[in-house]
Amino acid sequence: MYIRKNLKNFKPYEWQVSSINLASKINKKNSQIIRFDTNTSPFISKEWLNKLASKLENLNINDYPDVSYDGVKLSISNYLDINKNMITITNGSDEGLDMISKTFIDEQTYAIISSPTYMFYKVISQIMGGNVISITRKNNFFDDEENILNSTNNNNNIIFLCSPNNPTGNSSKRETVINFLETPNVIVVVDEAYSEFSGKTLIDLTKKYNNLIILRTFSKAFSLAGARIGYMITSEEITNLLNMVRPPNSLSVLSLTLAEIALKDDTFVKKNIKYIINERERCKSIIERNSNVQVYPSETNFLLVKFNKLNPNIVYNKLLQKGLIVRNISHLINLEKCLRFNIRTPEQNNILLNAFSEIVKNN
Repeated sequence: MYIRKNLKNFKPYEWQVSSINLASKINKKNSQIIRFDTNTSPFISKEWLNKLASKLENLNINDYPDVSYDGVKLSISNYLDINKNMITITNGSDEGLDMISKTFIDEQTYAIISSPTYMFYKVISQIMGGNVISITRKNNFFDDEENILNSTNNNNNIIFLCSPNNPTGNSSKRETVINFLETPNVIVVVDEAYSEFSGKTLIDLTKKYNNLIILRTFSKAFSLAGARIGYMITSEEITNLLNMVRPPNSLSVLSLTLAEIALKDDTFVKKNIKYIINERERCKSIIERNSNVQVYPSETNFLLVKFNKLNPNIVYNKLLQKGLIVRNISHLINLEKCLRFNIRTPEQNNILLNAFSEIVKNN
């Protein structure tokens, strides 16, 4: 069977294991599994769902949605004070990344990634035949600006940044991103999935630089990961190019309606962000009481934990046996002794904290 040469010896994205399969593996019920590995929110706005339910009878669920997505665009425009013609609605940030790769990446492209980071940047670049260059972050996890710039060629470059970064939790420096933007023949993609938790954004730079693309999502601060909705903010020139490869009708009427409801009532979002930040710092302070564990500063809804003496694989497996699923990232460069977990409810967090303490104490 013929397949594209780019897919030969290709390593696909690592999908998360389902809770059902994990429960079966450790002989537990699905309800006994607590996921700390997905970076999603533990809360959902019942008020939003009630408003959605009240609209169901009048939704044209039998028809395709308005392909302009103007209702959501206008809501985002008001939410961020940005021109709606600079907004592209997507089925989550991943569809945005897919559209970017189809528009800007081919065999002549240097796709430069500040690693370790979200793996999908590499995957989409390889699928399109791009030349992937991974530049290891500095010891403080900031982007290695000099080596990234030295890796660009004279023709076609795209730089992927996650800010704040997953899994290190820190934001890219504004001046660093500006230096990238002012480099000839470079498109800069900044994934701001966690920006609401940091209070930092580079959206204002899209008004000055027509080579900047900002990715946003409703999955994190808005607690709507299951709705699969995101958006891109960029120059009108790039917006028009991206729309050339936008798939038709990739978003549901339900998701679009829910997004509009959420954008018009940000009380829940503000409350969610405040809780996550406070609970994150509480968890961090408790874990740091153990001198054998290091917790890195975070501007996100997760914490990166380094085990100075313990093998992180042992810690991961012991937590797994308890039904506590964290993200094992010890295979990544500069994170060889690290695990990552996202913030959940106080009760769930306390279960994890107690398990951490017990494992560290007894090993």
